[in-house]
Amino acid sequence: KYRKLKYTLIRAREQGYDKILSFGGAYSNHIRALAVAGKLLNFKTKAIIRGEELNPRSNPTLAFCTDMGMELVFVDRGAYRQKESFQEEGYYLIPEGGSGQDALAGVAELLDEQPHPDFIITAIGTGGTLAGLVSNANYKGKTIGIAVLKNAEFLKTDVETLLGRKSEAYEIYLDYHFGGYAKYNDELLDFIKVFEEKHKILIEQVYTAKMLFGFYDLVKKGRFPRGSSIMLLHTGGLQGRLKIL
Repeated sequence: KYRKLKYTLIRAREQGYDKILSFGGAYSNHIRALAVAGKLLNFKTKAIIRGEELNPRSNPTLAFCTDMGMELVFVDRGAYRQKESFQEEGYYLIPEGGSGQDALAGVAELLDEQPHPDFIITAIGTGGTLAGLVSNANYKGKTIGIAVLKNAEFLKTDVETLLGRKSEAYEIYLDYHFGGYAKYNDELLDFIKVFEEKHKILIEQVYTAKMLFGFYDLVKKGRFPRGSSIMLLHTGGLQGRLKIL
């Protein structure tokens, strides 16, 4: 999320803004990162949050954002679908998930910091991280996105809108959402426990666990040629990890 915000916030500052408005769900890693950035960089931050039943301390993510000084506005699902109408004068608008055009360059830099794998796999919610990886012209491998929300067929269109072009350099898999955004079942929780015990790496049920579950399933189905180098992108979000894990 730092990478997605890097050039976005540079542009906001260059244009003279000191207030930022964005959008997200109850467990949004983007909103959490934006709250920290606002605190560190002296931006006033405000977020439109999906879910009128929520409050500033409904979960650790929202409580943390509140403690960072972010103003949270809770709206119902219908109003959230029209979230762009919440634009306020004097606020620099950042799209949901931080997935604007300026996010791509920051994400693309990740691939310039290491040898390029044959495949890179990431969880996707809005498509910005995936689009950023694909936008790196030096990367000739395949980028794979595991959608963490259901009915996510729209993501291909959103990714290509961000890229400004069609691309054969990526794939999106839609069958590993476990019922929808932030939804989970016993199968996913058991997977998390086994993975963490084996690898000593903490993951959470909203994003990274679904990505990893999808990866292992694709391996079983023979998606990757033997000998392929594969990078799995852990996108954070541990503040949303279930306490029962």
